[in-house]
Amino acid sequence: MKIKYPQKFYSYRYNRNNKISCCRYVINNKGMGDRKKFAIKNTYTTHYSHVNLNNNEFSIVSIEEDNFPPEYFFFSEYLTDIINPEEIWGKGLFLLNLYNGAVNIDLFNNEWDSNVKFTRLDNWVTNENLTPFSTENILPINPFPENLQTENESKEMLKRTNFITYSSFLAKSESDVLSLLLLAGNDLDWVTLYAIYDTLKYYSQDFDKLISICGYSKNDIKAFTGTANNFGLLGINSRHGEMGWSQPKITKSLFDSKKMILEMAKIYIESK
Repeated sequence: MKIKYPQKFYSYRYNRNNKISCCRYVINNKGMGDRKKFAIKNTYTTHYSHVNLNNNEFSIVSIEEDNFPPEYFFFSEYLTDIINPEEIWGKGLFLLNLYNGAVNIDLFNNEWDSNVKFTRLDNWVTNENLTPFSTENILPINPFPENLQTENESKEMLKRTNFITYSSFLAKSESDVLSLLLLAGNDLDWVTLYAIYDTLKYYSQDFDKLISICGYSKNDIKAFTGTANNFGLLGINSRHGEMGWSQPKITKSLFDSKKMILEMAKIYIESK
């Protein structure tokens, strides 16, 4: 058995070809005895090739056995001391949603969305299956302590690593980033994209400037909102039901809308 889990937590970033390249590392000497691991699956398995993030919000490792394809596992320092499997699962769901959201924003130009999901919960050392009986009824639980303050020194250091590491670090203490990552971790349909748009408008001190920095115009925004809100155009996928509105003169496809809204979210987070 080969476990791709070094004593050093490597931090990775994506280059222009969406390949993962090593960026930096920090030393971690903690043992694995109390850790819980989630087995995970993803439609696009190359997407999460053992991304070990150095700030310990969450990490992904791969375990390979001879003649078998690798298995991928998700774990977090925030789940180490929890005993109740339902609580572990709920807090794991919250962290996984942050991960999916950070990846979707980071790779806003990709045609696919990050859809990593849990398949089971195990003890890291004993491999005991801890999966709750009815996982579909468990809701996400925020694992971060209330009123958590992050150090500016850590913030500046992580800002130089990669977007997933930096944004997940900010999400622990900054409600705007937390909201954006959680929203982006859902299905990126018209309703979700509009919710991200609303959130950006609410938190941005100069929303028009954000639009301009990303290379878009008010007409692009009008095309997006007009399309998203129009039941006659989108039917049940619309943000609204039938309102008797005529179809908009300018429209925007779902892919182009996703690219625009997520790019704006990325620029907003990176500016913090």
